Amino acid sequence: MDHSHKPSSARIELRQHPRCVAPPTCLLSFAPFAPTASFNGDAEGEGVVLNLSSGGCKISSEAGVNVGDAMSLIILLPGESAPTAVDLALVRWGKELCFGVEFVSMGSVEQDRLRQFLASASIEE
Repeated sequence: MDHSHKPSSARIELRQHPRCVAPPTCLLSFAPFAPTASFNGDAEGEGVVLNLSSGGCKISSEAGVNVGDAMSLIILLPGESAPTAVDLALVRWGKELCFGVEFVSMGSVEQDRLRQFLASASIEE
């Protein structure tokens, strides 16, 4: 009798916020969060937002970052006249040329702008 277990194809979803695929024109820049938090990666960098939610985003970038790095972000949302600033974001994971950040602190105007953008975008399945 074979009691081997096949890997389950079901994934446990840990995300708290639905995400959407970002258009290729959704760019961002980042810099270390100053002055108290440590930052071990590149001092500054640029990237492309691959997916986006109200709680964070996935970024493609050649800049070196490390899990736990604290940074400030400037996101250029397509169709918006002003950039969206994230005062504090933490790198939660990294793999090859991509990394994910959690938005920890941002102003209410920026939160509203991000929510409106996400409401008009299609949510990823």
